Amino acid sequence: MRLKLIAALLALAASTPAFANDGFLGLPAGGLTLQQSADIRMLDEDLYLSLDEVRVNYQFRNDSLSAIKAWVGFPMPGLPVSVNFGGEDGYDIHDVKGLDLLKFETRIEGIVAPSRPYVRAFIYPRNLPWEKRDRFRFTDAIDISAELTAARVPLNFDAKAIRQAFARLPAAKQADWKRRGLYTRDANFEQPEWWLSTIFVREQVFPPRRIVKVQHRYKPIPSGFIMMDNHLSADKDLVRGACIDQPTQRAITNALRGQGGSGHVIDYILTTANTWKGPIGHFRLTVDKGNPRNIMSLCGNNVRKTSPGTFVLEVNNFRPTQDIKILIVKPPGS
Repeated sequence: MRLKLIAALLALAASTPAFANDGFLGLPAGGLTLQQSADIRMLDEDLYLSLDEVRVNYQFRNDSLSAIKAWVGFPMPGLPVSVNFGGEDGYDIHDVKGLDLLKFETRIEGIVAPSRPYVRAFIYPRNLPWEKRDRFRFTDAIDISAELTAARVPLNFDAKAIRQAFARLPAAKQADWKRRGLYTRDANFEQPEWWLSTIFVREQVFPPRRIVKVQHRYKPIPSGFIMMDNHLSADKDLVRGACIDQPTQRAITNALRGQGGSGHVIDYILTTANTWKGPIGHFRLTVDKGNPRNIMSLCGNNVRKTSPGTFVLEVNNFRPTQDIKILIVKPPGS
């Protein structure tokens, strides 16, 4: 058996929500690194995206004459630790290893496969515009994992434990963290300002010249916001990212006029598929917008409407050059 463990550091993680393809990884002591696989090909990817579920089915094939044991990683969307600082409204994620909120599951040939979460903490510079805050790769963010660990602050969402760890810090360190924007605390309000990035990593064997079927499924956490009829005139990044054309903009404006509604953005990192050998043999994307009254926009040619609420895009020999961003607008009463 040929062992393909790869060395080097990964700066991968995750955009506003965002989900991602499997990537061919290394797992050295220092971190993870996306590498190029010379032998394993992604023959098929069948991806389903909705506000309630993400489901992706792959077919891989090892073209070499030897079995390959590899580390494979699936990056999840980064989440702000502050989600669990809202009292009864918090998510109550006490164990980041469980990530029960996401209900993440991997199956290989139909059998549940264990994976290990690789967790890091990031802080965004205060002056970094929101649209540049990439929640998958954290390109412009600062990795503070080592600093938090050294201060005995847990890398999880346990609000009580984080509060207690901060309270134990020397006064000078507390003042430094507040000055740098790592932590907010006053008489009436307290919360950490960092985000946690989780990549589910598994060791997998690819037998020679055989197709291996892999499935991931989980509950997404799409970003949501109140949306008024003039929202898109100010959010040009969303217009470009989700390829919102003029007819769709008019439809959104008319649907929200005078009342407003809600906008939801689904991001999915697709370009990690390029870490496998060659292009994706066959790629199929199904988007379920939910209520047929909802309005959806995404980038892509030859998108077919297959039902009042679902749309399908299919491509052969596909080399993705950009990631997926989908806007779903819910009008009032939807």
